Amino acid sequence: MREFDSEFDKLLPELRGHCNVALRSFGNLNSFGDTNLYTALKEFLTACHQISAILWDKNNKKHRKHLRSVFSINNNSPLFPGVLSELETVIENMEIPGESTGMREQASLSYTPETKILTADGEKYELLPLFLAVRDLYASLTLFKELQTCTEMLEKDPQDATALFQKAVLFYKARRFETALQLTGQVLEIVPADFRVWYNRGVVLSEMGRLEDALAAYDRVIELEPAFEMAWDNKGVVLSRLGRFDEALETYETVLRRNPKYAEAWAGKGSVLSALDRKEEALEAYGSALKIRPDYLEALKSVSSLFSRLGRYEEALGAYDTALQAAPEAPELWAGKGLVLSELGRQEEALQSCSRALELKPGFAPALEVKVKILSEMGRQKARASQ
Repeated sequence: MREFDSEFDKLLPELRGHCNVALRSFGNLNSFGDTNLYTALKEFLTACHQISAILWDKNNKKHRKHLRSVFSINNNSPLFPGVLSELETVIENMEIPGESTGMREQASLSYTPETKILTADGEKYELLPLFLAVRDLYASLTLFKELQTCTEMLEKDPQDATALFQKAVLFYKARRFETALQLTGQVLEIVPADFRVWYNRGVVLSEMGRLEDALAAYDRVIELEPAFEMAWDNKGVVLSRLGRFDEALETYETVLRRNPKYAEAWAGKGSVLSALDRKEEALEAYGSALKIRPDYLEALKSVSSLFSRLGRYEEALGAYDTALQAAPEAPELWAGKGLVLSELGRQEEALQSCSRALELKPGFAPALEVKVKILSEMGRQKARASQ
């Protein structure tokens, strides 16, 4: 299929442009009145139609079939011309309110942002699936070359587990989790005992919020390859998210008995102990992680926060400074440092830290809260001094 590369080089920017228009106009649906609602809908559906026309071009069926295969888009997609045509017809039949004739009477058009449902003359149409289809395509465009390589391998051998696995990884990177999950299922039909595939399946399921299924996948990894420590670590994370902290703690302790130098497991243990309000033990666990990896940012963040919650502000300040050396553009660290400096009575420095956080992330709520608190207290002190 490499003979089509020159045409793909032309089509990909076109697809990117149409996706941009569709995504932007979909966002506009949440803020416009009736007249502009029609305009935004027309723009959204026109862009979707142009995407659809590229993917299902009748004059170049072989080429476009390959293109859809690369992006794993089938005829069940909301972008399929037959599915899209109904919505297009609805909008085409709508009259635009004219300046001279006023608002028309016979048709109504409304959109509910919370449900992403369009109502036209009493009929309801879901727009979210169409938006998600565009979003998924847009997220995949930058991975085209890699996806194309996998697709060509699969066209030669549909049972190529390596190509299926690589394609699943690529779609995971594009955050197309449903597609990635489907592909890992296909891989497991070919190699049902490959622990790496089960691990990736667990990661995808966790991202999708299917925690019990993710837990089962990680247990399968551990059954197949007990020495694969990342599965233990991820199992602990999932158990914590499920609120099963005692089981999570036992999971981390199990892997640490196997490998006491596994920094991630020490940090995971620290997070569980912190959730159980065993703060001093949590500090010890995070300290063990940092002895192994002194620049371990997540452990540094957690230690800083724990010291602050324990009222050990000088130690918290030192931890924040160390963390900021590793991540000088992390707004949450600057906000946390601002809070600690405020507690130490160093208000001017605290304001500077909060201002830095807000430079990095305008409107960042934690920094705003600390800044408002400091300014209010300084205002009260000034008022008392003037009395």
